[in-house]
Amino acid sequence: MSTNPEPRPPRLAELLVILATPESDRTYIVADFREAFDHRAAESDVRAARRWYWREALRSVGPLALRRWRDNGEAAPGSREYWSHLLAEARYAFRVSRRSPVASIAILSTVALGVAATTAVFSVTDALLVRPLPFRGSERVVQLNTVVPSGRAVPTVAFPDAADYRRLVPDFAELAVFAPYNVTLVQGSDPQSVSAVQIDDSYARVFSLRPAIGRLFIPADTVAHAPKVALLSYDFWVREFGSDRSLLGRTIVLDNNPVTVVGILAPGAYVYPYGSADLLTPLSIPANSFRKNRGALWAFAAARMKPGASLDQTARDLAAVAATLSRDYPKSNARLGARLTPLHEAVVGSVTSMLELLAAAIAGVLLMACVNVANLILARAQSRSREFAVRAALGGSPRRVRRQVLTESVALASIGGALGLMLAPLLTRALISVYPDALPRAGEVGIDARVAIVGLIATIAAGVLSALPTVRRVARPGLADELRDNGRVGAGRRARRTGRALVVTQVAGSLALLFAAALLVRTFLQLQRVRPGFDARNVITFELVPPSARYRDAAAIDQYFTNAINALRAIPGVRTVSTTSMLPFANCCFLDTFIQEDRGDQGPKNPQAFISVNTPDLDRALAIPLLRGRSFSAQDNATGEHVVMLNGAAAAQMYRGKDPVGQLITWNGEPHWRIVGVLASTHAAGLSDSTPPVLYVPAAQAPPNRLRYVVVRVDGAGEHVIPAARAALRAIDQSIPLRDIAPMEDRIRQSLDAERFRAALMATLGVLALALAMIGIYGVVANWVTNRAREISIRMALGATSREVRRRVVLDALGMASMGLAAGAGLALFSARWLRVFLVDVDPHDGIMLTATTALVAMVVVAAAYGPARRAARLDPIAALRAD
Repeated sequence: MSTNPEPRPPRLAELLVILATPESDRTYIVADFREAFDHRAAESDVRAARRWYWREALRSVGPLALRRWRDNGEAAPGSREYWSHLLAEARYAFRVSRRSPVASIAILSTVALGVAATTAVFSVTDALLVRPLPFRGSERVVQLNTVVPSGRAVPTVAFPDAADYRRLVPDFAELAVFAPYNVTLVQGSDPQSVSAVQIDDSYARVFSLRPAIGRLFIPADTVAHAPKVALLSYDFWVREFGSDRSLLGRTIVLDNNPVTVVGILAPGAYVYPYGSADLLTPLSIPANSFRKNRGALWAFAAARMKPGASLDQTARDLAAVAATLSRDYPKSNARLGARLTPLHEAVVGSVTSMLELLAAAIAGVLLMACVNVANLILARAQSRSREFAVRAALGGSPRRVRRQVLTESVALASIGGALGLMLAPLLTRALISVYPDALPRAGEVGIDARVAIVGLIATIAAGVLSALPTVRRVARPGLADELRDNGRVGAGRRARRTGRALVVTQVAGSLALLFAAALLVRTFLQLQRVRPGFDARNVITFELVPPSARYRDAAAIDQYFTNAINALRAIPGVRTVSTTSMLPFANCCFLDTFIQEDRGDQGPKNPQAFISVNTPDLDRALAIPLLRGRSFSAQDNATGEHVVMLNGAAAAQMYRGKDPVGQLITWNGEPHWRIVGVLASTHAAGLSDSTPPVLYVPAAQAPPNRLRYVVVRVDGAGEHVIPAARAALRAIDQSIPLRDIAPMEDRIRQSLDAERFRAALMATLGVLALALAMIGIYGVVANWVTNRAREISIRMALGATSREVRRRVVLDALGMASMGLAAGAGLALFSARWLRVFLVDVDPHDGIMLTATTALVAMVVVAAAYGPARRAARLDPIAALRAD
């Protein structure tokens, strides 16, 4: 027969009472509390009794603790005497620090760097990952993504699909459709490219926009052929127009079109996806535009959910609507799905994993810094152990001794923390500037009160954690007995264990960081060896966008680019010129479906490929190998037979070993496009990505394509080409600027910036951790040699050679570090799983790499121990024994 267990008071509350109560009265007071608890539990219920116990415990802890302090002869916390003692201990701490300036400077600099790095990383992490986006209700805004047949989610949707999502998903309060683009502002002698976003009339409500002056867009502004209007961002208005309020209602020239300014956005307005664009224009789509086609994934879409709506339920509703569209429109929407992403995640998602890695690495380095400071403080405490022993022998309170050590550590840490907080803004700006891409929300990063509090917490934590080993060492029972050892105070077995534990921590941490750095460096080196599929040397690229006001149809656009190509070919040193809508490592990409006519329309199984609209000679300009057939020529014009080329990936996917040259496809609703050639596959967005299938279309036969990159192959470096190209193109149309100018090699190099940044950062932190470990090991071994000088002298007096002494010291150091090497190897293998997302063709559990880094750390241990070993080998045994 089971019985109910006897009710017990809350354990944490009971522990508080026990710790606060003086030892002389502890038994009686704890028993009284328990008796009262049992009485209440029997009369009412256990929950009420526990609530009573918590109230009484919290009410009694303060008075009981004061009694305990008075009984121990200590001043009560908060009293004048207490603060006087604390101030005296702080002054003594500074006097002690001046006696050993080298150690004090080492402690200050270590804490300063650790706190500065921690504060800088937290300031970035807090602004990007913790704080909500800077507009009202941002936590209820989500981005809509299309899930393509490969399973990848792309951040765009088709315009008709967005309209259906707005109508059919019940939890959407508002849904906005928008498209970022660049527009040419013609003001003064030189046109300039500015960032813009085309938005519908729901956009302002989704992103909580409001005007500083003027008005926002109204539905009539988005109607086709409505008068052209624009909203300017506040910063752009101040920068370009000098805060001229009379600009409201006036016209500016955008892409050769007069546009009326109807409003200025409020300062700090959040404009997605740029964060802060220069201007906004209404999204107006002509009736016959391809943008109204289903399957044309060009539009960004964001929705504000209704208050109280569940993200999971809304995601399920959206997926259900997408499944319905897939059934209703099989030719365009087959195998297409939809997915929600919270807007905050969409904004910072690309850097989240990088910041998490950085935060973890910095936390590891801060721990290493604390361990190193603990080593320095412990070494200094050992040199002062006679002082502590005398205090204990004279009846000094162990609490006062512990408090003195803690005060010294926190005082030094406070100065180092103050220096670190002063250094943190510089490190923050440096981190933002060296980040490979434009860091999202970078303008919101700064050292504010929240960040300063974290820096203060890191400072106090560094001081307390660094002092703990020494506090345990100096206040242990029996410290006064060390005075009887011929006036010597040895390190003792417990002190040696503490030093070994610190060395194990440093060795393990440095090995784990170095292994992670080695994996990332190897990934970067692997990617550098990947061939892009073309020859990027001596190739210059830039973007041209003829304005719609002057180039209204495909014929006008093609004629402009023909004139531009001819003008560029006439520049001395230019070998080949071509244009493309899909430049590798620059812009990617427009995905479309087509039909293989030898197989017929297969519905959802029709192949998909990225569409690249080119003029002739792109393969020569980029030196892409021609695998089969021929490339485009001047005869592939609007009146000629419709032709296309494939790349190797598309040919392998569609024809599986069969020669595709001569085969026919149906694309863009038109049949009988003949495949005339196959080009080698090239990487599109990055060297770490697989080569995608690409369908190449002659520009003269494709739908109008206004935005194109110009690819110019030159002889040599071609420094003169860009000024000459700018002059030649200005002679054709001075209103069209050259945008995004870059050598092709720079684009490939920039595609590796993230990998380069991660590898360099982790390598730097790994080397820093290894340096801290080396200093810590040196200090521990040096103290070991000092404290065992008598033993070493006796060994040498009995015949031990200098070589044997050196070898023994080094082997002891290796033995001390061996546990750290084993723990570090395990930690490295365990943490490597988090690095998988950053690795390319590198095994995260690479045994050879782990062995190499372990050997490197072991060599550093030997190097750190060799200096003290040489000093031990030079001891004069006679002098040491005489002094003893």
